[in-house]
Amino acid sequence: MSLCVFFVWECGGSDAKYSKCLEDGDCTIRINVKLFSGDIPVSPDSKFWNSPQGPAKTSVDLGPQLITNPQWPNPSIKKVLISVARTEIQIAVRLEWQDDSVDRGIDQSRLYTDQAAIMFPLNSNQEVPPITMGGENSPVNIWQWKAGRQVAADAAEQGSATPLSPVEDLNAEGFSTLTHQDAQNVSGKGMRSGNGWQVVFKRNLTNPDEHDIQFVGSTPMAVALWNGGNRETNGQKGLAGWILLDFGDGTD
Repeated sequence: MSLCVFFVWECGGSDAKYSKCLEDGDCTIRINVKLFSGDIPVSPDSKFWNSPQGPAKTSVDLGPQLITNPQWPNPSIKKVLISVARTEIQIAVRLEWQDDSVDRGIDQSRLYTDQAAIMFPLNSNQEVPPITMGGENSPVNIWQWKAGRQVAADAAEQGSATPLSPVEDLNAEGFSTLTHQDAQNVSGKGMRSGNGWQVVFKRNLTNPDEHDIQFVGSTPMAVALWNGGNRETNGQKGLAGWILLDFGDGTD
């Protein structure tokens, strides 16, 4: 695939298609992404994420997955709080949701672990991809956190020169096409808070990796959450459709 597909600053225009995703109904809501200075904390319980001067929290409803079998008409997680922040170098997304049970896939099947994922279109010179993890010739970049990986990352953190990340950097072109990237460029951390989870995903805005989204302007993002205690895995999840992350660059 040509560089023009991935590196949109070489092709003229970063979000010509995305600018109308709200008007066209492809995006459901808008989240304004405020510009900050300094290093964005990866810890979800940092004061940065909870102060009045920090990024705002937007409540988003999660719906069922009714597109592919097995369908999941009644996901147990109904809402997620989303906060997004950026600097001139970094972008970070924080998710917070209620989940009374803690399911790390240790004492039970590893299939059923609490999970969170955010998804971005890879080709910003195309229409918004299908919400079904992209489609043929409409790839997506997915960042996925798992409670089971968080346990392993926490255990390996001390004394490790190359710590394990609880977040995976993935690609897909539709259901059953999920691919692990050789280069893992996303960091993150998940923590319990009361009766729920808080998770932060963080990455540089741009990089040379053609398999990664390049944040050169406003872009859509989708969210999926899994409750391992409700035997949710793969397509059995709660889903929020495309949300426009507005960088304040003139997109509508």
